[in-house]
Amino acid sequence: MNKTTLPIGMHDKLFKRARASYEIERTISDLLIGRGFNRIETPTIEHFEVFSDRVATDQYNFFGADGALLTLRPDVTSQIGRLIASTQVKPPIKFSYSGKVFRRHEDLRGLENESTQAGIELVGYEASLAVREAIETANAALRATGVTNYTFEFSHAKILQHLFTTLQLDEVKTAELKNLIANKNITGLYGFTVDNPSPFDAFIRELPYLFGKGHVVLETARQLTDDETLLAVFDELEQVLRQEDDLASVALDLAQVASMPYYNGLMFRVFDAHVPHAFLSGGRYDHLFERFGATELTAVGWAIDIDAVYQAIHDQLTFEKGD
Repeated sequence: MNKTTLPIGMHDKLFKRARASYEIERTISDLLIGRGFNRIETPTIEHFEVFSDRVATDQYNFFGADGALLTLRPDVTSQIGRLIASTQVKPPIKFSYSGKVFRRHEDLRGLENESTQAGIELVGYEASLAVREAIETANAALRATGVTNYTFEFSHAKILQHLFTTLQLDEVKTAELKNLIANKNITGLYGFTVDNPSPFDAFIRELPYLFGKGHVVLETARQLTDDETLLAVFDELEQVLRQEDDLASVALDLAQVASMPYYNGLMFRVFDAHVPHAFLSGGRYDHLFERFGATELTAVGWAIDIDAVYQAIHDQLTFEKGD
């Protein structure tokens, strides 16, 4: 029997959308190459260990001809770690890329399981300079593609990592707390602090509210804790916000759960009124290279969803009749 339907989460792109997506990808790629980023291409298929120590249900895994477990890449950043550890490429170096990534999402969430990303990685540079260049190039890429009504949302991976480590929770309790924070469950967080009291109770209870204008959020957060690690993170975030005054719209979310497990520092996401989810995300990931036997390196990167950019600028697109 001929199969004419597509697997869930997969889509054909026709005509206007296919052309627009190609032009968006090319525009971003050309901009990054013009800014000195070295273009690379990594394989679509890798050994599953490149991306995770455990077989993940949100990834496409299959066995190769030799019996090895392989994975369709869910992201490119993990491949950068493998590349640095296994080739003669020497940091500091700037990469740019574009290509397909594959990740299973829950049915009916409206997210595509196959998408096209473009992005950058800055490896081995001084941290504050790398962070600033990453944010500036992300902003430039958005503007180059015609996205106008967007907001940068900043956070820091060390906030929640420090909480989980200091509280010394077991795996079940850590997962519970992470879920409550991700869902901004006010009642649940209050109950958690009652059952698991700690010096962070006031801060944990207020996490769902620590979102919005940067200076307001940081002023409130500083009143909730005297922990030196958290206060240092707040200072770092404040410094970043001061340097990024050319961004049109900026927000802070101290309860942001890292979208990638390797993030260990500043994180940022971009939202647009026309797209229901973050369509650009990035952050700092210094420890990723140790996973592949290399030494720790300062690294910052971001990736943008080309298909989401198309949604954001769809109403602005014009083509000649017949296209």
